[in-house]
Amino acid sequence: MEIRQYLLLARKWAWLLILGTVLGAVASYAFSKTQAVIYQTATKIMVSTAQQQDNQYYYAYNDVQLAQSYAQIINNDNVIQSLSDKLGYQVNSNQVAIKSTTDSNFIQLTASDGNPQHASDIANTLVDVFIAYNNSLQDARYKSTEDSLKGQISSVEKQIADLQKQMSQVNENAAKSQQQQIDEQSKQVEKMISDANNEAIQIDTQLETFFPTPQITNTPNPSWIIPTATSVPVPTATLSAADALKYKELQARRDQLSQMRTLLQQAYGNLLVTRQGTTTDPVLQQAQLQNTLALYQQIHSNLLSNYENVELERRRNTATVTQIDKAQVPISPVQPQPMRNALLGAMVGLFLAGGIAFLIEYLDDTLKTPEDIHRYLKVPVIGLIGDMEPHKGKKKKDEAGVFVAENPLSPITEAFRTLRTNLDFANVDKPLKTLVITSTSPSEGKTTVAVNLAAVISQGEQKVVLIDADLRRPAVHRYLNIPNRKGMTDLFRGQSDLASTIVPWGDPPIAVITSGGLPPNPTELLASKEMGRILSELMETSDIIILDTPPAIVTDPILLAAKVDGVIVVIEPGRTRIGPAQVVMEQLERAGARVLGVVLNPISRNRSHYYTKYNYYSYYYHSRGYNSYFGKNGDGKGKSKEKSKEEEQKEA
Repeated sequence: MEIRQYLLLARKWAWLLILGTVLGAVASYAFSKTQAVIYQTATKIMVSTAQQQDNQYYYAYNDVQLAQSYAQIINNDNVIQSLSDKLGYQVNSNQVAIKSTTDSNFIQLTASDGNPQHASDIANTLVDVFIAYNNSLQDARYKSTEDSLKGQISSVEKQIADLQKQMSQVNENAAKSQQQQIDEQSKQVEKMISDANNEAIQIDTQLETFFPTPQITNTPNPSWIIPTATSVPVPTATLSAADALKYKELQARRDQLSQMRTLLQQAYGNLLVTRQGTTTDPVLQQAQLQNTLALYQQIHSNLLSNYENVELERRRNTATVTQIDKAQVPISPVQPQPMRNALLGAMVGLFLAGGIAFLIEYLDDTLKTPEDIHRYLKVPVIGLIGDMEPHKGKKKKDEAGVFVAENPLSPITEAFRTLRTNLDFANVDKPLKTLVITSTSPSEGKTTVAVNLAAVISQGEQKVVLIDADLRRPAVHRYLNIPNRKGMTDLFRGQSDLASTIVPWGDPPIAVITSGGLPPNPTELLASKEMGRILSELMETSDIIILDTPPAIVTDPILLAAKVDGVIVVIEPGRTRIGPAQVVMEQLERAGARVLGVVLNPISRNRSHYYTKYNYYSYYYHSRGYNSYFGKNGDGKGKSKEKSKEEEQKEA
């Protein structure tokens, strides 16, 4: 479609577009009034972790990833339940909306409630509840490691105390009791080594989950592929920020366990040596115990260092959640918003109405415009006839009389004059003496066109014969208000001659031959030689013969079309379907008829915008100045004319 066609379509369906817009706006406004009042407020928090100077970019990236992770768990069930318990009333998760900013460590929390104060309290309290929840998660993450280290430190301290006690009680009679104490200490050290080994195995298992070793398959490799050794998995940049951090923590803990196992094994060896070398010599006993005590003190120092490292790691990896600004108490509700919803509803209604209009036009298979006539029928449009208003005093449209005679200055009369001119141009190469006027279906205005065209041609000082060749439903006599006692059927039966059958009508006169009585075989009569003889005789005394025939749904006009010089097909825009019209054109073409063109009748005022030429006539002839002088219908009964008559009487 061209832009002009879209504009014409919008003009045609303007009433539907306006109706859809109004209904959409009213419905949305009414629906908004039924919604509950909702207040909304927001706050913003920042997520950050401790940064190191040697890897600031990594930690900045980790903050962004951590903020996106936190955005997924802020409104989980545990946090919402803790929030409800702290506020004293139930809060639903759908009352809280979380939004993380892309490439930023900021999170926006939006809270909604029917009470503005509650909305503000929910947003601000949620931040405090989440900070406590996050700290508890981080504490639980390092709790097992801290508890293990605390137990080991306590055990080593007890052993150091026992050694110091033994050193203060060294004598000749204490050798046996020393062996018992050394055995107990050896068992404790052995248990600590076993615990360290088990924890190291667990850490190694967890590390393997980050980079799983490829599984061995039984699929044989092709002979041309040389087997290569699989490299040991190492940390790569493919890990997420959180996984890389956890991987680094596990590696550090494994290194600590390795150092501690080395010291424990040394202490265990010393205890075995001390037990085997137990002597009654106090000096030697003191030296052995002193060596063992030094190892235990080194183990104790190592455990304390590990515990401090775990504490430092926990503080470093525990994100700091900071509230940037407090959520304020909202003043106006965000729901409902009747005006905004009404505007959106109007837009939706407009689009729906436009879609309905476009669908109707798309499914409409009727001929509406001259472009449709050219595209589907391949014939020109030679006439555009407007919708004729019934004459005053008439009750039926088909009793409107001859419009061009009653309204000589109307735009419709000018349209018939244009049709007459177009027929004159068609008369250049071949004389147009006989003319058939038909239509594709009943009630398309073919008789209206026939009688008005005959009147306009007669006004051009030509001798016109108008024949009512519709022997099924004749209508010419009703339009002209003349009797139908004699007509074509009487000529066929030889009961009358042309001179007595012709009825003159109008000034200048038109020779009219009505249908007469309705025969049982109209097709045979119109196809007979007698019909040809009648036409030949009439052509000798007239300039043009116009035959008003039945619609082309019967064969009568097709048979007559082969006997005349031209055919005009009357089509009603927006009513005549494309398929039947194409069938009529094919039948006329097979009959060898000369189709002069199509007359569009009537063009209603609702469709006049489709036709530029007719619209121009309508605008010109229906202007205020024209109506005030010539009258609304162009019948010469205007105010100016009446006023001039009154002035003439006064002057007389």
